[in-house]
Amino acid sequence: MYENHTTLQVIGQIVIAVYFICMGVKNIRLWDMNIQRIAVQNLPAVPCLLFGFAIQFIGAFLLLFDWHAKYGAILLIAFTILASTLHHRFWEMKDPMTRTYHFLLITNNMAIIAGLLLLI
Repeated sequence: MYENHTTLQVIGQIVIAVYFICMGVKNIRLWDMNIQRIAVQNLPAVPCLLFGFAIQFIGAFLLLFDWHAKYGAILLIAFTILASTLHHRFWEMKDPMTRTYHFLLITNNMAIIAGLLLLI
């Protein structure tokens, strides 16, 4: 596990994995709110959530245990892109503060994707 990794690479990989696990647990706890957020998009909420959580947790645990970490990073990149385009559609928001907030979330997610690209 973590063969040929520097200490900083190990720490970075673990931090990213734990972040996705913590966010997944948080969003499971907010199940009803997430159902409503997805239903507004006219998508089947429960299958979307189950699919999203599966991708998120599988990718995170692959990274955490450094087992096929490349595929874990790819799964988390796909998850982040899908979740961002579903939940942070800043270009459709009228209120400037809300639009700016969701733009900030998208740019943060882009930085997370950049970190994941370094693991591939």
